[in-house]
Amino acid sequence: MYRRSFTLITGALLLLSLILLSACGGTADRKPDSVSYVKNKADLAKISKSTKYIQRELFLTDATGLLVPQPTALPDTHTPVKQVLQYLVKDGPVSNLLPSGFQAVLPSDTVVNSTSLDSGGHLTADFSKDLLGARPEDRERIVQSIVWTATQFDTVNSVTISVAGKVLSEWPGGGQPVGRDLTRADGINMTFGSVADVTGSRSQTVYYLASDKGKSFDVPVTVRVADTADPLSALVNAMIHEPAGSDFISAFNPDIQLLEKPVIKNGVVQLHFNSAIYEDKESKTISDQALRSLVLTLTGESGIRQVSIKIGNSSKVTLESGKTLTGPVSRSMVNASGL
Repeated sequence: MYRRSFTLITGALLLLSLILLSACGGTADRKPDSVSYVKNKADLAKISKSTKYIQRELFLTDATGLLVPQPTALPDTHTPVKQVLQYLVKDGPVSNLLPSGFQAVLPSDTVVNSTSLDSGGHLTADFSKDLLGARPEDRERIVQSIVWTATQFDTVNSVTISVAGKVLSEWPGGGQPVGRDLTRADGINMTFGSVADVTGSRSQTVYYLASDKGKSFDVPVTVRVADTADPLSALVNAMIHEPAGSDFISAFNPDIQLLEKPVIKNGVVQLHFNSAIYEDKESKTISDQALRSLVLTLTGESGIRQVSIKIGNSSKVTLESGKTLTGPVSRSMVNASGL
Protein backbone atom coordinates (compact mmCIF):
# COMPACT_ATOMS: atom_id res chain seq x y z
CA MET A 1 0.00 0.00 0.00
CA TYR A 2 2.77 2.39 0.94
CA ARG A 3 4.88 1.49 -2.12
CA ARG A 4 1.87 2.02 -4.44
CA SER A 5 1.10 5.42 -2.94
CA PHE A 6 4.74 6.48 -3.20
CA THR A 7 4.84 5.37 -6.83
CA LEU A 8 1.68 7.34 -7.65
CA ILE A 9 2.99 10.45 -5.90
CA THR A 10 6.38 10.19 -7.60
CA GLY A 11 4.72 9.77 -11.01
CA ALA A 12 2.50 12.78 -10.43
CA LEU A 13 5.43 14.95 -9.41
CA LEU A 14 7.39 13.85 -12.47
CA LEU A 15 4.47 14.65 -14.77
CA LEU A 16 4.03 18.07 -13.15
CA SER A 17 7.74 18.84 -13.62
CA LEU A 18 7.57 17.91 -17.28
CA ILE A 19 4.57 20.18 -17.81
CA LEU A 20 6.30 23.10 -16.10
CA LEU A 21 9.52 22.58 -18.05
CA SER A 22 7.56 22.35 -21.27
CA ALA A 23 5.75 25.59 -20.50
CA CYS A 24 8.96 27.40 -19.62
CA GLY A 25 10.67 26.10 -22.69
CA GLY A 26 7.77 27.30 -24.90
CA THR A 27 7.92 30.81 -23.46
CA ALA A 28 11.68 31.05 -23.90
CA ASP A 29 11.44 29.97 -27.52
CA ARG A 30 8.98 32.78 -28.46
CA LYS A 31 10.25 36.20 -29.60
CA PRO A 32 9.39 38.96 -27.13
CA ASP A 33 6.16 40.82 -27.96
CA SER A 34 8.02 44.12 -27.80
CA VAL A 35 10.17 43.22 -30.81
CA SER A 36 7.09 42.47 -32.91
CA TYR A 37 5.40 45.69 -31.70
CA VAL A 38 8.30 47.94 -32.58
CA LYS A 39 8.54 46.38 -36.01
CA ASN A 40 4.86 47.02 -36.71
CA LYS A 41 5.14 50.61 -35.46
CA ALA A 42 8.04 51.21 -37.81
CA ASP A 43 6.00 49.87 -40.70
CA LEU A 44 3.18 52.24 -39.82
CA ALA A 45 5.61 55.15 -39.75
CA LYS A 46 6.85 54.24 -43.22
CA ILE A 47 3.28 54.15 -44.52
CA SER A 48 2.54 57.53 -42.94
CA LYS A 49 5.65 59.12 -44.44
CA SER A 50 4.85 57.75 -47.89
CA THR A 51 1.39 59.39 -47.91
CA LYS A 52 1.52 62.64 -49.86
CA TYR A 53 -0.83 65.47 -48.88
CA ILE A 54 -2.01 68.31 -51.12
CA GLN A 55 -3.41 71.64 -49.94
CA ARG A 56 -7.00 72.11 -51.12
CA GLU A 57 -9.73 74.68 -50.45
CA LEU A 58 -13.04 73.59 -48.97
CA PHE A 59 -15.86 76.13 -48.83
CA LEU A 60 -17.43 75.56 -45.41
CA THR A 61 -19.91 77.60 -43.37
CA ASP A 62 -18.95 79.58 -40.28
CA ALA A 63 -21.18 80.08 -37.24
CA THR A 64 -23.14 82.82 -39.04
CA GLY A 65 -23.75 80.78 -42.20
CA LEU A 66 -21.14 82.49 -44.39
CA LEU A 67 -19.22 80.32 -46.83
CA VAL A 68 -15.52 80.62 -46.09
CA PRO A 69 -12.60 79.00 -47.96
CA GLN A 70 -10.71 76.74 -45.57
CA PRO A 71 -7.28 75.47 -46.67
CA THR A 72 -7.15 71.76 -45.87
CA ALA A 73 -4.42 69.15 -46.46
CA LEU A 74 -5.96 66.11 -48.16
CA PRO A 75 -4.32 62.84 -49.28
CA ASP A 76 -3.11 62.93 -52.86
CA THR A 77 -5.46 61.12 -55.23
CA HIS A 78 -6.08 60.57 -58.94
CA THR A 79 -9.63 61.94 -58.51
CA PRO A 80 -9.11 65.25 -56.66
CA VAL A 81 -12.36 66.91 -57.81
CA LYS A 82 -14.48 64.03 -56.53
CA GLN A 83 -12.43 63.97 -53.33
CA VAL A 84 -12.98 67.63 -52.40
CA LEU A 85 -16.72 67.27 -53.00
CA GLN A 86 -16.79 64.26 -50.67
CA TYR A 87 -15.26 66.48 -47.99
CA LEU A 88 -18.26 68.84 -48.19
CA VAL A 89 -20.63 66.25 -46.67
CA LYS A 90 -21.75 66.65 -43.06
CA ASP A 91 -20.52 63.84 -40.79
CA GLY A 92 -18.26 62.71 -43.62
CA PRO A 93 -14.45 62.50 -43.85
CA VAL A 94 -14.13 66.23 -43.11
CA SER A 95 -15.52 65.80 -39.58
CA ASN A 96 -12.11 65.43 -37.90
CA LEU A 97 -10.64 68.33 -39.89
CA LEU A 98 -13.24 71.02 -39.21
CA PRO A 99 -11.94 74.23 -37.62
CA SER A 100 -13.84 75.35 -34.54
CA GLY A 101 -17.18 76.90 -35.48
CA PHE A 102 -17.20 75.59 -39.07
CA GLN A 103 -19.25 72.86 -40.69
CA ALA A 104 -19.84 71.17 -44.03
CA VAL A 105 -23.04 72.01 -45.89
CA LEU A 106 -24.13 68.94 -47.85
CA PRO A 107 -26.68 66.73 -46.03
CA SER A 108 -25.35 63.74 -44.09
CA ASP A 109 -25.04 60.48 -46.05
CA THR A 110 -24.89 62.31 -49.39
CA VAL A 111 -22.72 60.29 -51.78
CA VAL A 112 -20.71 61.72 -54.66
CA ASN A 113 -21.60 59.13 -57.29
CA SER A 114 -19.32 60.45 -60.00
CA THR A 115 -17.61 63.46 -61.53
CA SER A 116 -17.02 63.85 -65.26
CA LEU A 117 -15.11 66.62 -67.00
CA ASP A 118 -15.33 67.26 -70.73
CA SER A 119 -12.69 68.84 -72.96
CA GLY A 120 -14.22 72.29 -72.47
CA GLY A 121 -13.78 72.21 -68.71
CA HIS A 122 -17.47 71.59 -68.01
CA LEU A 123 -17.82 69.42 -64.90
CA THR A 124 -20.89 67.32 -64.13
CA ALA A 125 -21.02 66.22 -60.48
CA ASP A 126 -23.58 63.52 -59.72
CA PHE A 127 -24.87 63.04 -56.17
CA SER A 128 -27.15 60.58 -54.41
CA LYS A 129 -30.78 61.49 -53.68
CA ASP A 130 -29.76 62.39 -50.11
CA LEU A 131 -28.80 65.80 -51.51
CA LEU A 132 -32.48 66.55 -52.12
CA GLY A 133 -33.14 66.37 -48.38
CA ALA A 134 -31.36 69.70 -47.84
CA ARG A 135 -33.25 72.35 -45.90
CA PRO A 136 -34.57 75.20 -48.09
CA GLU A 137 -32.40 77.73 -46.25
CA ASP A 138 -29.26 75.68 -47.01
CA ARG A 139 -29.83 75.12 -50.71
CA GLU A 140 -28.19 78.26 -52.09
CA ARG A 141 -25.14 77.71 -49.87
CA ILE A 142 -24.91 74.08 -51.01
CA VAL A 143 -24.78 75.06 -54.68
CA GLN A 144 -22.23 77.81 -54.02
CA SER A 145 -20.08 75.50 -51.90
CA ILE A 146 -20.01 72.85 -54.64
CA VAL A 147 -19.26 75.34 -57.43
CA TRP A 148 -16.55 77.29 -55.60
CA THR A 149 -14.86 74.18 -54.22
CA ALA A 150 -14.80 72.44 -57.61
CA THR A 151 -13.62 75.48 -59.60
CA GLN A 152 -10.45 75.86 -57.53
CA PHE A 153 -8.96 73.54 -60.16
CA ASP A 154 -7.76 75.31 -63.31
CA THR A 155 -9.24 72.53 -65.44
CA VAL A 156 -12.79 73.16 -64.17
CA ASN A 157 -14.54 76.12 -65.81
CA SER A 158 -18.15 75.39 -64.89
CA VAL A 159 -20.24 72.95 -62.85
CA THR A 160 -23.54 71.20 -63.49
CA ILE A 161 -25.11 69.37 -60.55
CA SER A 162 -27.06 66.17 -61.11
CA VAL A 163 -28.83 63.75 -58.77
CA ALA A 164 -29.00 60.03 -59.57
CA GLY A 165 -28.08 60.82 -63.18
CA LYS A 166 -30.65 63.59 -63.68
CA VAL A 167 -29.62 67.27 -63.94
CA LEU A 168 -30.80 69.27 -60.92
CA SER A 169 -32.41 72.19 -62.76
CA GLU A 170 -34.47 73.16 -59.71
CA TRP A 171 -34.93 72.06 -56.12
CA PRO A 172 -38.01 69.93 -55.38
CA GLY A 173 -40.97 71.50 -53.65
CA GLY A 174 -40.44 75.23 -53.95
CA GLY A 175 -39.12 75.18 -57.51
CA GLN A 176 -35.98 77.12 -56.50
CA PRO A 177 -33.87 77.21 -59.71
CA VAL A 178 -30.34 75.82 -59.84
CA GLY A 179 -29.24 76.08 -63.47
CA ARG A 180 -26.48 74.50 -65.54
CA ASP A 181 -22.84 75.35 -66.20
CA LEU A 182 -22.50 77.35 -62.99
CA THR A 183 -19.35 79.42 -62.41
CA ARG A 184 -17.91 81.66 -59.73
CA ALA A 185 -19.47 84.57 -61.61
CA ASP A 186 -22.83 83.36 -60.29
CA GLY A 187 -21.72 84.63 -56.89
CA ILE A 188 -21.23 83.65 -53.26
CA ASN A 189 -22.41 85.16 -49.96
CA MET A 190 -24.37 87.67 -52.04
CA THR A 191 -25.41 91.07 -50.71
CA PHE A 192 -26.81 94.13 -52.47
CA GLY A 193 -25.56 96.47 -49.75
CA SER A 194 -26.76 100.04 -50.26
CA VAL A 195 -26.89 99.94 -54.07
CA ALA A 196 -30.04 101.74 -55.16
CA ASP A 197 -29.75 101.23 -58.93
CA VAL A 198 -29.59 97.46 -59.35
CA THR A 199 -30.03 97.67 -63.12
CA GLY A 200 -27.11 100.11 -63.40
CA SER A 201 -24.77 97.88 -61.44
CA ARG A 202 -23.20 94.48 -61.82
CA SER A 203 -22.07 91.65 -59.57
CA GLN A 204 -18.43 91.46 -58.46
CA THR A 205 -16.84 89.27 -55.82
CA VAL A 206 -14.67 91.00 -53.23
CA TYR A 207 -12.67 89.51 -50.36
CA TYR A 208 -13.44 91.13 -47.01
CA LEU A 209 -12.61 90.12 -43.46
CA ALA A 210 -15.00 88.49 -41.03
CA SER A 211 -14.28 87.52 -37.45
CA ASP A 212 -15.44 84.97 -34.92
CA LYS A 213 -14.21 84.56 -31.35
CA GLY A 214 -11.25 86.85 -31.94
CA LYS A 215 -10.12 85.14 -35.16
CA SER A 216 -10.38 86.83 -38.55
CA PHE A 217 -10.61 85.13 -41.92
CA ASP A 218 -11.10 85.94 -45.61
CA VAL A 219 -14.65 85.87 -46.92
CA PRO A 220 -15.57 86.18 -50.62
CA VAL A 221 -18.67 88.37 -50.93
CA THR A 222 -20.55 89.09 -54.14
CA VAL A 223 -21.65 92.72 -54.12
CA ARG A 224 -23.22 95.10 -56.61
CA VAL A 225 -20.87 97.75 -57.99
CA ALA A 226 -21.56 100.58 -60.41
CA ASP A 227 -21.44 99.46 -64.04
CA THR A 228 -18.80 101.88 -65.32
CA ALA A 229 -16.24 102.03 -68.10
CA ASP A 230 -13.54 101.42 -65.47
CA PRO A 231 -14.64 98.17 -63.75
CA LEU A 232 -11.30 97.54 -62.01
CA SER A 233 -11.35 100.92 -60.26
CA ALA A 234 -14.93 100.19 -59.18
CA LEU A 235 -13.79 96.82 -57.85
CA VAL A 236 -10.93 98.36 -55.85
CA ASN A 237 -13.32 100.97 -54.50
CA ALA A 238 -15.65 98.16 -53.38
CA MET A 239 -12.72 96.60 -51.50
CA ILE A 240 -12.04 99.86 -49.68
CA HIS A 241 -15.67 100.45 -48.69
CA GLU A 242 -17.43 97.37 -47.32
CA PRO A 243 -21.24 97.08 -47.77
CA ALA A 244 -23.11 99.45 -45.46
CA GLY A 245 -24.73 97.78 -42.48
CA SER A 246 -22.83 94.51 -42.95
CA ASP A 247 -20.52 92.70 -40.55
CA PHE A 248 -17.79 92.56 -43.19
CA ILE A 249 -14.56 94.45 -42.55
CA SER A 250 -12.42 96.15 -45.18
CA ALA A 251 -8.66 95.77 -44.78
CA PHE A 252 -8.14 99.31 -46.13
CA ASN A 253 -8.08 102.87 -44.84
CA PRO A 254 -11.16 104.63 -46.31
CA ASP A 255 -8.94 107.50 -47.54
CA ILE A 256 -7.09 105.27 -49.99
CA GLN A 257 -7.35 106.32 -53.62
CA LEU A 258 -6.08 105.09 -56.95
CA LEU A 259 -3.95 107.72 -58.66
CA GLU A 260 -4.30 106.12 -62.08
CA LYS A 261 -6.68 103.82 -63.86
CA PRO A 262 -5.57 100.17 -63.38
CA VAL A 263 -3.89 98.67 -66.42
CA ILE A 264 -3.50 94.98 -67.30
CA LYS A 265 -0.35 93.92 -69.15
CA ASN A 266 0.52 90.28 -69.81
CA GLY A 267 -1.74 89.08 -67.02
CA VAL A 268 -0.42 91.60 -64.47
CA VAL A 269 -2.70 94.35 -63.18
CA GLN A 270 -0.80 97.50 -62.20
CA LEU A 271 -2.21 99.51 -59.29
CA HIS A 272 -1.01 102.99 -58.33
CA PHE A 273 -2.16 104.14 -54.86
CA ASN A 274 -1.75 107.29 -52.80
CA SER A 275 0.16 107.17 -49.50
CA ALA A 276 -3.05 106.54 -47.53
CA ILE A 277 -2.51 102.84 -48.21
CA TYR A 278 0.37 102.86 -45.72
CA GLU A 279 -0.66 101.24 -42.46
CA ASP A 280 2.33 102.91 -40.82
CA LYS A 281 3.39 106.13 -42.57
CA GLU A 282 6.70 106.41 -40.71
CA SER A 283 7.94 102.96 -41.66
CA LYS A 284 6.03 103.10 -44.96
CA THR A 285 4.54 99.63 -44.63
CA ILE A 286 1.21 98.28 -45.79
CA SER A 287 -0.76 95.57 -44.02
CA ASP A 288 -0.31 91.99 -45.13
CA GLN A 289 -4.07 91.60 -45.10
CA ALA A 290 -4.55 94.53 -47.49
CA LEU A 291 -2.23 92.86 -49.99
CA ARG A 292 -4.00 89.55 -49.48
CA SER A 293 -7.42 91.10 -50.16
CA LEU A 294 -6.12 92.80 -53.31
CA VAL A 295 -4.58 89.64 -54.71
CA LEU A 296 -7.46 87.30 -53.84
CA THR A 297 -10.02 89.70 -55.28
CA LEU A 298 -8.26 90.81 -58.46
CA THR A 299 -6.90 87.41 -59.53
CA GLY A 300 -10.50 86.24 -59.51
CA GLU A 301 -11.06 88.49 -62.54
CA SER A 302 -10.60 87.16 -66.05
CA GLY A 303 -7.16 87.83 -67.52
CA ILE A 304 -5.47 88.73 -64.21
CA ARG A 305 -2.84 86.36 -62.80
CA GLN A 306 -0.71 88.76 -60.75
CA VAL A 307 -0.92 92.13 -58.98
CA SER A 308 1.72 94.86 -59.07
CA ILE A 309 1.60 97.81 -56.63
CA LYS A 310 3.10 101.30 -56.77
CA ILE A 311 2.66 103.85 -53.96
CA GLY A 312 3.17 107.51 -54.83
CA ASN A 313 6.49 107.71 -56.64
CA SER A 314 7.84 104.50 -55.11
CA SER A 315 7.66 101.00 -56.53
CA LYS A 316 9.09 99.57 -53.32
CA VAL A 317 6.43 97.91 -51.19
CA THR A 318 7.18 96.65 -47.68
CA LEU A 319 4.68 94.71 -45.60
CA GLU A 320 4.07 95.01 -41.87
CA SER A 321 5.48 91.51 -41.50
CA GLY A 322 8.82 92.82 -42.76
CA LYS A 323 8.68 91.23 -46.20
CA THR A 324 9.53 93.36 -49.22
CA LEU A 325 7.80 92.74 -52.54
CA THR A 326 10.31 92.20 -55.32
CA GLY A 327 7.77 91.93 -58.13
CA PRO A 328 4.14 91.16 -58.98
CA VAL A 329 2.27 88.90 -56.56
CA SER A 330 0.16 85.91 -57.57
CA ARG A 331 -2.61 84.11 -55.73
CA SER A 332 -0.43 81.04 -55.17
CA MET A 333 2.34 83.23 -53.68
CA VAL A 334 -0.10 84.77 -51.20
CA ASN A 335 -1.45 81.38 -50.14
CA ALA A 336 2.00 79.80 -49.89
CA SER A 337 3.41 82.62 -47.76
CA GLY A 338 0.51 82.45 -45.33
CA LEU A 339 -0.22 86.18 -45.61
